[in-house]
Amino acid sequence: MIFFLSGGSEQDAVKSIKSGRYYILLAGFQNNAYAAATEVKAWADGKNIQTQHYSMDEAGNNGALYNFARICAAYRQLQGRQAGLIGNVSHWLVASAFPLDLAKERFGIAIKHLHWGRLPDYLSFELDQEFLGLFESAGNEHLENEARVHSFLKMVLKENQLDGITLECFDIVNDRAVTACLALALLNSRGIVAGCEGDLVSLTGMMLVQSLTGAIPWMANIASVNNNSVLFAHCTAPLVLLNHYEVRTHFETGKSAAVQGNLKMEEVTVFRLNQKLDKAFISHGKIVSQPQHEFACRTQSEIEMPAASVEKLRHYPLGNHHLIIPGNHADLLRWACWYKQIEIA
Repeated sequence: MIFFLSGGSEQDAVKSIKSGRYYILLAGFQNNAYAAATEVKAWADGKNIQTQHYSMDEAGNNGALYNFARICAAYRQLQGRQAGLIGNVSHWLVASAFPLDLAKERFGIAIKHLHWGRLPDYLSFELDQEFLGLFESAGNEHLENEARVHSFLKMVLKENQLDGITLECFDIVNDRAVTACLALALLNSRGIVAGCEGDLVSLTGMMLVQSLTGAIPWMANIASVNNNSVLFAHCTAPLVLLNHYEVRTHFETGKSAAVQGNLKMEEVTVFRLNQKLDKAFISHGKIVSQPQHEFACRTQSEIEMPAASVEKLRHYPLGNHHLIIPGNHADLLRWACWYKQIEIA
């Protein structure tokens, strides 16, 4: 942040600005300070350096300084975070994989590749009693293998000192007829980022969102795009985001267990990074219905968004999986993206 006190300070400001960084140019209206900031803003724009120009009154009234502090704190928090990819990125996620060092380069997140062949058999673990107590108390029985998967994931997180994971989950349901849907739902509810299908883009986005807002978002498919709304669906969701849920079979395979629930929030933010982590989709939205269609994954939410946002998802999507965040954090996410020179799609 550069604070202008008077005119004639333009050259000093320019000398302190470096490409590849984001700056708030803050100025009062006295002594030509605002004029100086305006000149520097124009110079920075010509150099493709991201800046935001505010008067003291604007910065105080619109929360710019508060959000700037939150963003700086969030990015500091991400530095040195550790995450794990268990297995591989699912082969159908052609727009959601990247070299593992990209997440560290862009956000400071180190992603470790954990190969199935070097990990213990996930069904050899003891039953997780916390898991069974939670889901069986809701009237669900015969979830022993699902409880073993939860124990396995907790071991992987602890042994590798990870802050988040993404799992090639379809391998385990196809090989052993057991899903990770319930385990991932519980981990996310406990504040541990846990994504599906080995999706690296969503894993990175989930960790970013958690550092900015404190909430772990719902990772969901785009099931359909309508005139002014989009239907999102997935077979897992953080339990803390649901006001009611039941356990059903996994949608794609008809096996094991999945979460079918109703999201408790009404106002949401829809967020997605692209494969290069240099572009983002951001939109506020409102949940207008929570259907139970048989053509989509178990937890479903129809979200109404501005027409321009719906058209972007229809014609220029950055990928399938999107992150649904409780509350309206669209401005905060835009500022966070500007800070990292991430283009808003």
